[in-house]
Amino acid sequence: MSKERQSKLVGPVVSLPTFTDEDHNLLLDKQRKHIRWLIDNGFKNGEGVILVAGGYGEGYFLDDYEYHALIDVLKDEVKDEVPSMIGIFDLSARKAAERAKYAADAGVEFIELGLPHYSCPSEEDVYLHHKYVSDHADIGIMSYNNFWVMPSPGFEISEKLMERLVDVENMDGFKWSSATKEHYVGMLNKYSNRFNFIDNGMQSALGARNGMAGFVDFYGNVAPRLSRKTWELFKNKKFDELDDLLYKIHVGPSELLADENPGFSGVADGTFGTLRWEVLGLKSGPVFPSQQMPSDAVRQYTNKLFKEGGLFDWVDWDDSVVE
Repeated sequence: MSKERQSKLVGPVVSLPTFTDEDHNLLLDKQRKHIRWLIDNGFKNGEGVILVAGGYGEGYFLDDYEYHALIDVLKDEVKDEVPSMIGIFDLSARKAAERAKYAADAGVEFIELGLPHYSCPSEEDVYLHHKYVSDHADIGIMSYNNFWVMPSPGFEISEKLMERLVDVENMDGFKWSSATKEHYVGMLNKYSNRFNFIDNGMQSALGARNGMAGFVDFYGNVAPRLSRKTWELFKNKKFDELDDLLYKIHVGPSELLADENPGFSGVADGTFGTLRWEVLGLKSGPVFPSQQMPSDAVRQYTNKLFKEGGLFDWVDWDDSVVE
């Protein structure tokens, strides 16, 4: 673990779309312009991390040459202005390590490392996956406790496993949520002095009050003022104001419109990201095959959620930025 590197894993971790044409060819010039726009709008060292090929960025579906191209554009554009991260979601530790090494050699600071699963993994499987990647690539690891995707009987990172991961050299943090409030807070209270925890799906200031170092950020792609405001309240420990903002934007609208939610389930996150970005005015291209896009009813519901929460008032994005 590098303390200097780990100190950069703070603030909004902005998960970017992957820009493509209708045939899913990468549009790297648009990708570059979007990254530059984010930097120009306040994402910099100590104020966030830029993540490409996360779940919202179709990281589950990218070929090696697409990974490499995205990494090259990312690092070339951010240089040392803001920390960079790449998502890795492979079942094979060898493949995950290959991708991590390419990113490390390019100068990327972090990877988001998904837990391996086909059937439900054991704790030893998960430990060995992280250790193999760490041993073969000198890059910071933010492990993703994506417990909800696990087959029966289910799996999430336990206290016992987290204690073992303390000794994995490049372990810097966790993209953190949990099936229970007790585990969510308990691991923060015990390990936030060793790892940087990044709140996944932050709905309240509970994590911030208990040692989180930042939060995964979707809306920063189009509404950087909202990201900056959220981080300002977070880092300055204005937790009551943070609760108020999160409730107004996210929680309150979902509660108010709960009976209208048509529901949607997909194989990965890209469908949700694509839909939400389109509603907010960012068109990054179609989802990768063969995912099903949400229905018009889901689109209309999403639009109502954003209007009710006042989210459109925060949007500064215009597609002319990448034209």
